[in-house]
Amino acid sequence: MAAYSVADGAEVARQVATLPDGGSSDSLCAGAWLSAAGERQAFNDDFTLLAGTVPGPGNKGKTATAFSVSGGSPVSTGPGATASDDRAPVFQSGTSTLWYVTGDRHLTSRDLKQPSAAPADHGTAPGQSFLLAGDRPWVRAPLEVTPDQAAVAPGGTVAVGSNLLWRRTDPAASFAEQNVEPAVLGPSLNGRAPVPGSEAMPACAARLWFDDLSLLCNARNTLLRVTFAPDHSRVDKVETLIPEEQGLIPGAVLSPDGRSLAFLREWAGTVDLYRLDLSAGAAPVRIASLAAGAPTGSGGVGRDVRVIAWQ
Repeated sequence: MAAYSVADGAEVARQVATLPDGGSSDSLCAGAWLSAAGERQAFNDDFTLLAGTVPGPGNKGKTATAFSVSGGSPVSTGPGATASDDRAPVFQSGTSTLWYVTGDRHLTSRDLKQPSAAPADHGTAPGQSFLLAGDRPWVRAPLEVTPDQAAVAPGGTVAVGSNLLWRRTDPAASFAEQNVEPAVLGPSLNGRAPVPGSEAMPACAARLWFDDLSLLCNARNTLLRVTFAPDHSRVDKVETLIPEEQGLIPGAVLSPDGRSLAFLREWAGTVDLYRLDLSAGAAPVRIASLAAGAPTGSGGVGRDVRVIAWQ
């Protein structure tokens, strides 16, 4: 994990972690198209810990844990850890509280800054994985959408995963969520109706929400801002934020003030980091080339490189 200066692209810090045998961080190994929340929740508040699992006692099952970003050693699992088959560990945003689903389907959390504290049981989880929106889990995702692809709107009533829009009928319920049949952002697909106003959109994957009505969407070689009507019943506007060009645009994150984006561009074996001011007529500015230190995917391109946060 490396940190770069937004001003001049200088590398200001780097940490390398080698996970122990059997250790895994599934939320960063799940695929190329993850939401910003899905990637950020792999890390705790200060990026010192990475959520993951290690083999349980006697190499049976898995135990949720976190690895030190400086070195890769797992932290103590604390009291109450068993050989249950834990799944889907993520950090609650802005904290060092690790959430996960146990083998007996209980949603559980543990504050890793208090290693002697017992885990908190949040009741039965209706699914094996989830995405946190604040301290509320979205534990049921429709059809082929996986939780680490889903981006939940700040109001907590709708989400977009891949190119599907769905909503919770009762956002106050912690463990009895029911999702309505999703609608498609873009042309009709598999018999599902498109969200009106989105029919001409290119295929794109949800990345993050600017606010409760405005979504950043990753098309293959560009970024789109999709603006919904107040009740999310239609798309009022689709804006192309960067010119379509050769190369893959795998992800982007917002600046702390919400006025700029940082994003990656992959092309011909190189990975570059860019900044884009969200003002009319602004052009992308290359911050740094990451090619020298970037790991590469099976196709020779840096598919494993993520842009996680703008601090």
